[in-house]
Amino acid sequence: MPQVSVVIPVYNVGGNLLACLDSVSSQTLSDIEVICVDDGSTDESGRLLDLYAERDKRFVVIHKANAGVSAARNVGIERATAPHIFFVDADDIVEPDACELIAKTFSEDPGLDIIKFSAEPFPKELSNPWLESTITLENQVFDGYSDALLFETNARPFPWNGAYRTSFLRDNHITFPVGLTLGEDQVFSFKTLGRSARTRLMSESLYRYRLSRKNSAMTLVSKRPVERLNKHLDVIDAILEDWRDQGRLDGESGRAMLVFVCSFVMLDILELKKRADRYDLASRFRDILLRYYSVQDMSVLLNEDRLKKPLLSLCSAPTGADVFSRMSIYTVVSSIYGYKAALMRWAGTVRHTVALPYHLMREKLTPDVDYDDVPSMEDAIAELESREIPGNV
Repeated sequence: MPQVSVVIPVYNVGGNLLACLDSVSSQTLSDIEVICVDDGSTDESGRLLDLYAERDKRFVVIHKANAGVSAARNVGIERATAPHIFFVDADDIVEPDACELIAKTFSEDPGLDIIKFSAEPFPKELSNPWLESTITLENQVFDGYSDALLFETNARPFPWNGAYRTSFLRDNHITFPVGLTLGEDQVFSFKTLGRSARTRLMSESLYRYRLSRKNSAMTLVSKRPVERLNKHLDVIDAILEDWRDQGRLDGESGRAMLVFVCSFVMLDILELKKRADRYDLASRFRDILLRYYSVQDMSVLLNEDRLKKPLLSLCSAPTGADVFSRMSIYTVVSSIYGYKAALMRWAGTVRHTVALPYHLMREKLTPDVDYDDVPSMEDAIAELESREIPGNV
């Protein structure tokens, strides 16, 4: 039996796919299986995967109709035979000893459900301080549920800088949320980290996160803020529903989650130029919050928190969305974080100052440059076909 199941969802990633597969194939731990789920690719990714599987029998290729990255990862969870699952995105690079260290860490600490490790973004010129901070972890161990793990460390939001005990995912019926096209990683993170009996964070960097995909879902949707915020509200609804299922809407866990979901969308809603858009999104945000928290709950949980005033102005009265949509973002930032934060936001520097400590930036943000170094699929296939098919792999 393999020690690690590497699950790679694949959809139209171009020639970068070959580098990803090579990095997995060349792992120092040879006892792995690699489950590649071709999610209806139209760029010959499926053909490249089949060619690769001919050359490395540890690779299993599953072709399916397009249903999104969550559905593809779920197929991988279902088909995995190893005791540990490691998710890899198809245009990223895995460090050579990643699987070996994953297997070794689980072996030395059999009570672990989850390992999270650091990663490196590349190319460096496309990175930013928020991203580099978010994927840099410190060595820590958490037994059972911990608010600190969920809300004070960098364990969230990505699934690819971690490995999971297969039985933990299956016993808890944890899968990725099919239907969400943005932010599904956040939902999965709260589901897994919220239920883990033991979680280890590791400072070692085992993964290289590629930033050069101009046509990724995140990049495209970031240019359509109303669509992006509606998708973020879908994410908040899914997270809160699961948080309720875990019984964590009360006490400090309920307060921390309330602060998180507000920071996730509140200021972004107020940044929208059209008041009608602000009103529509504020109304929807209000409806979602009131499905899980009463106004009294919010008032008690937030107590003297500065977030309390703008949030209750939104939720306390039927006209709250109208009142909220008329607020100045600088007034709200000032009331929550102080007047200096409002001034810095006005000056355009807040996203790399206030945003970092208060977790107001959540996306893969990269400089607005025309950077495209994706090799062609034709070149990748030609390169692979030039390699001999070994008699025994």
